[in-house]
Amino acid sequence: MDNDIKEYTTPKGEKRYKFLIYVGKDETTGHTIQIKKQGFKSKDEALEAYLNYKLKIVKGEYEPLKKKKLTFKQLFESWNKVYKPTVKESTYAVTMRYFNNHILSALGNIYIEKITVAECQKAVNEWFEEAPHTFDRFIHYASKVFKYGIDMELLTSNPMEKVIKPKLKERPQQYQEFYDKDELNKFLSCAKKCNFRYFVYFRLLAYTGMRKGESLALKWSDIDFETNTISITRNVTTGLNNRPYISNGKTANSVRRIPVDSETMNYLKEWRYCQQKDMLKKGFNFLDADNYIFPTINNGITSLSKPRQWNKSICDKFGLRRIKIHGFRHTHASLCYSAGLNAKEIQKRLGHADSKTTMNVYTHVMKNDEKKAVKKFADFMK
Repeated sequence: MDNDIKEYTTPKGEKRYKFLIYVGKDETTGHTIQIKKQGFKSKDEALEAYLNYKLKIVKGEYEPLKKKKLTFKQLFESWNKVYKPTVKESTYAVTMRYFNNHILSALGNIYIEKITVAECQKAVNEWFEEAPHTFDRFIHYASKVFKYGIDMELLTSNPMEKVIKPKLKERPQQYQEFYDKDELNKFLSCAKKCNFRYFVYFRLLAYTGMRKGESLALKWSDIDFETNTISITRNVTTGLNNRPYISNGKTANSVRRIPVDSETMNYLKEWRYCQQKDMLKKGFNFLDADNYIFPTINNGITSLSKPRQWNKSICDKFGLRRIKIHGFRHTHASLCYSAGLNAKEIQKRLGHADSKTTMNVYTHVMKNDEKKAVKKFADFMK
């Protein structure tokens, strides 16, 4: 019995358990019928499931999936039970959005033996129209379900592997997702008039380059006012039902300690004083350094969608060009480059795993400086 339960390691390095039970032969096809289950977090959990299936087989209660007529949705539901324990909640939440919003609406009600390459191609073409920048992810996950069907000996081939992916025609356009120095100063000036909380938040983004999730996960204990540094160790992530929760840093490099200018730190001190008065009125003890810097009104974790609302309210009120929240990270890197910081220094501030990412993302700034470099050379040679 113990030999039937095997330990294995997931691609993320986590230990899981699986088992395989021989049931018999399919009378009509002669194919071997097996029960394959995996994804169990403990050997005891796997053993319990193993014994339950064994008992069903002995009692004659086990009906192989092969004898059932399954729709893609039913196959997906079976695959989902195996998939869910192998990934983080945030990854699972995104995957479920792909299935619920796109994949199942196209393939869900079709019986799996009826799904042809032509049927898959039709779905892929629709996905391309709906989401041209992410449709290949729908193909990837739909394909996983078909592969699971093959592993369960419910299918003999994966029709999604033979589709032709449409190609998106990229339109060359000037990169606009960042502010220059004057635009940033104007935006922050307007933000300050609009709402001091919003101003401090966007000032922090623009002067540190931290990610949106990193900024919302900050606690006052992460701020060192003596050394003017901020420790970035956590991230706000969106889980199931859009629930915000705290996770570890995005990568090993994203856990970092960065120096911050004294003026920004003074604004943080001012914000803390205002926040303490306001939250104490609501019954929260904000003298504790374990509190979040930008919590909800009920002292909870602020969702990742909130900064967009703050940004929109400022830009709409003052008629400003609006960039995405991630654009403030681009803005910081661009201004750091213009101020004379090299790629390695910018990489360290942003928490990129390697300098290639920094160079690839911010090439647009360097291209603007190429013309200046040529002019400098020409002026020198006169």
